Amino acid sequence: MTLRLLEDWCRGMDMNPRKALLIAGIPQTCGVVEIEEALRAGLAPLGEYRVLGRMFRRDENKNVALIGLTEETDHALVPKQIPGKGGAWRVIFKPPSPDDEFLNRLNEFLKGEGMTLGELTRALGHENQPLSLVQGMIPGRWAPMLSQALDVALQPTLQYLRYKQLSLFSGRDPPEPGEEEFESWMFHTTQMMKMWQVSDVEKRRRLIESLRGPAFDIIRVLKINNPLITVAECLQALETIFGVIDNPRVLQVKYLTTYQKEDEKLSAYVLRLEPLLQKLVQKGAIEKEVVNQARLDQIVAGAVQRTVRRQLGLPEGSPAPGLLQLLTLIKDKEAEEEEEALLQAGLEGHFT
Repeated sequence: MTLRLLEDWCRGMDMNPRKALLIAGIPQTCGVVEIEEALRAGLAPLGEYRVLGRMFRRDENKNVALIGLTEETDHALVPKQIPGKGGAWRVIFKPPSPDDEFLNRLNEFLKGEGMTLGELTRALGHENQPLSLVQGMIPGRWAPMLSQALDVALQPTLQYLRYKQLSLFSGRDPPEPGEEEFESWMFHTTQMMKMWQVSDVEKRRRLIESLRGPAFDIIRVLKINNPLITVAECLQALETIFGVIDNPRVLQVKYLTTYQKEDEKLSAYVLRLEPLLQKLVQKGAIEKEVVNQARLDQIVAGAVQRTVRRQLGLPEGSPAPGLLQLLTLIKDKEAEEEEEALLQAGLEGHFT
C-alpha cells in the first residue's frame, strides 16, 4: 500500500518515483527539527535531498513524508529503515525493474560515448520505430543490438587508439633533427594512409600536422587555392617537388650514397634505405630477383661498422636474407649488445 502511495503521490507532483522516498511510521508528535535530524543521519549516503511534504495516515495513526532526491540512486544504498523518534521509520523506495535497470545502464554507457538512445536506434536502422516500443524490448532482444551498438560507438575510440602521429617532414636539405628525409617519410605516410579507416578530411589534417617548413608552405598554398584538395593530390604535389621520379640514375646514386649515421641503429638505417630500394625496383633499375643481394651489399657498404656479415653470422657466399629475416637478425644483435652494455654498466657501478 505504501509503494502505491509513493507512486500516486509522485504522479500527482509530476515527478519520477525513482527519485523519491517515502518515510513511514513518523509519530504525530514528531516536530520538524526531529524529522530533519533523523533524515540527516539515516539518508546521508544518498547525497542531497529535500522534504517535499507530509501526510497523516489514519490506518497507522502515523505520518508519512515524501523525500525528493536530486538524482536516481542505487537501490543497494537505500536503507530499509532509519532510526527515529518512537522507533524505526520505514523507508519505501521504488526499485527499478530489470528492463528499467538495463535501459539505465545502456543510457549511462551511451552518455559516456556521446550518444543518445534515439541516436542509437537510428544508427541501428530503427529510426521509424517508436521509442516507447524500443524501451519496452526485453534485455534478451537488446543483446544483439547492443553488440552492434558497441561497434558503432567504439569505432572512433578504436581509430584514435590506432592513430600514431606521422613523422615530421619539412623538405629541408639536410633535414633538421627530428625530421625525416622524403623517401622514408613518403613510404611510411603512404602505408599509414592505407591503414587509417577515417575520412579523407581527417587524413589530410593528419598529413598537414606532420609538415614543417617549405613542405608545409607548399600544401598551405595549394589548400588556399583548392580547399577541397585531397590527400592523394597533396602527396602527388610533394612527390613532384621533393621526390625523384623520372631519373632512375639519380635515384640510384642517392641509394648508393645513403650511409648509416653515427648514432643510428643498423635496423633504423635498413628501414631508411628500404624506400629507395623499392623505388629502384619499381623503375626497373634493380631486378626483383637480386633485390635481397642489392640490399645487403649497400648495408655492408654503408654501415658504420663494415663487418656486418660477420657480426650477423652471414658466411661469405651465402644467399642474402630477405628484409624480414635481416631485420630479425639485426634486432637480435642490437638487443644482445644493449644487454651486454647494461650488464657492463652494472658491473662497473658495483666495483667502483
